[in-house]
Amino acid sequence: MRAIVFVGHGDLPKGMKHSIEMITGMKEHIFVVSLLPEDGKEEFQNKLATLDSQLTEYTEILVFADLLGGSPCNGVVERYFDNEKVQIAAGMNLPMAVTAVLGDLPIEQIIQEGKTGISNVKNPQQTGPVQTERHLTQSARAKSGEPFEVKNVRIDARGIHGQVATAWTPKLNIDRIMVIDDCAVKDEMQKMALKMAKPNSVKLSILSSKKAVERLSNKDSYPGEKLLVILQRVETLKKLAELGYRFADVNVGNVPNRPGTTSYRKTVHLTEEEVAIIKTLIHDGTHFTAQMVPNDAKVDFDEIINK
Repeated sequence: MRAIVFVGHGDLPKGMKHSIEMITGMKEHIFVVSLLPEDGKEEFQNKLATLDSQLTEYTEILVFADLLGGSPCNGVVERYFDNEKVQIAAGMNLPMAVTAVLGDLPIEQIIQEGKTGISNVKNPQQTGPVQTERHLTQSARAKSGEPFEVKNVRIDARGIHGQVATAWTPKLNIDRIMVIDDCAVKDEMQKMALKMAKPNSVKLSILSSKKAVERLSNKDSYPGEKLLVILQRVETLKKLAELGYRFADVNVGNVPNRPGTTSYRKTVHLTEEEVAIIKTLIHDGTHFTAQMVPNDAKVDFDEIINK
């Protein structure tokens, strides 16, 4: 069993843990040790000693320090360098932390995800994608002639954001995010925002309902790729159905509170028209679930909406 430990200056480790919980929903197996202004070397080592008693049950410990050469990192190195259970990475950021929490990847790949998550937002072409083992695997699948696979269909009004980019995408090993939205495809600002929000390691398609049906109906559209489909509006499902395409499963992630809506979950608020669309699709064979992040339990949304 793996433990994750964040160490750093001030409240940064606590902030990292809070952000992880917000994105992934996970709270267990995550520990923090902070170096405060009043702490000296001995005080910090005492905090690590207290932590040791909490880590005895774990077979692997990943420690993420905020700054290479900083006092927290040096303190961890001094205490754990010869401990074979402990891996230490410096220069922690949120992409690498989320990757570590959600999976069992080796430390080298976790660090690579952290590097991939760094981008010049205004000039992303200057950053450039990093070729990873996953890219090579996807390329091999493409050469073998395998069809694409839709790993998840998610209704999320926020489009591509933290939970999509840093939780769902790595957890499902996604190669391409497909955003289907008839408004976004005509809005250059929305398209630019979606492009900036996507992870550098995945491809992006922003499609109208009609174009999406064409691509999804042809299994050779994206050879060997694993797709995450994002629908920013419930009514997109109706448009796709009118064009003859229905998904077997749809995850209702985030539909915001608006005038005239009813709350069905903390993050799901629907108008009567949206409810009617979902009920019609349920009748026609689509199954709806509700799940905010991958580690949350899947909730049967069919039952919720039909109460």
